[in-house]
Amino acid sequence: LLPMYVSTVDSGNLSGHLIAVAQACLEWATEAGDANGQGARLRALARAFEALAWEPDFGFLYHRKRHLLHIGYRVAELQLDAGFYDLLASESRLTSLLAIAKGDVPVTHWVALGRPFFAVGATAGLRSWSGSMFEYLMPSLVLDEPPGSVLRDACRAALHEQMAFGDAHQVPWGISESAYSGRDHTLAYQYTPQGVPRLALRRTPADELVIAPYATALAAQIAPRRARQNFDALEWLAVRGPLGFIEALDFTPGRRIGSEAFTPVGTFMSHHQGMTIVALANVLQGGVARRWCMANAH
Repeated sequence: LLPMYVSTVDSGNLSGHLIAVAQACLEWATEAGDANGQGARLRALARAFEALAWEPDFGFLYHRKRHLLHIGYRVAELQLDAGFYDLLASESRLTSLLAIAKGDVPVTHWVALGRPFFAVGATAGLRSWSGSMFEYLMPSLVLDEPPGSVLRDACRAALHEQMAFGDAHQVPWGISESAYSGRDHTLAYQYTPQGVPRLALRRTPADELVIAPYATALAAQIAPRRARQNFDALEWLAVRGPLGFIEALDFTPGRRIGSEAFTPVGTFMSHHQGMTIVALANVLQGGVARRWCMANAH
């Protein structure tokens, strides 16, 4: 797709999830044995997936003086993006760990990631750039961030703030980057970072309020009962159809139609549907995707 762009975070996510799938194939091969050659085929797939996972070179995205990863690379201009991923509470931390494990970047990179702490009751929270559920919980799909760790506490604090923000505005909780009800000349929905202001370092527009159901699925990994209750609240608003929950509910006053409380963003993003499936699999299958990824010795 034009303009061609190498995305740091998406490259890391691809590699991380390929590692998880490779391990899944190995587990299934053990269960299958050699019946009809299925075990051999699964082991061959595992080797291919893992080889592909370690193929990218993340080193060219790394700034040696700032010890940070650029957001990406503009192919046509042969130019690194001017922005950096500079926070620990970021969707790019899976990429950071992979790049370190692979030897493409030094361990110094992990130390250089910013940790702006703040208190949520007795818990230490970490601020992210936009305050989205995606930044905090997307890497947790395949990374085991154990109880008592800074990242697990930060994710719990972020969820607490998300719930409090929803309660304060009398809407279901769950704000994350998503499409919203604005459209371009082709009638395609537009997409933007969304987050809770208290969690965010960026300036969040005061009247912006978009709820993304996939954020609830991500939160189910750490608070499954509260997530179930929130899904019930979303379903009561009639935003679930044959393909699942729609992309988002736009409560922003300036974009409402008539007297309706919100404008439905009636589209589906495969990325968000996919994260929903993996998150719910983790909840129902004892963290299965995390176990697959963390089983890799690197």
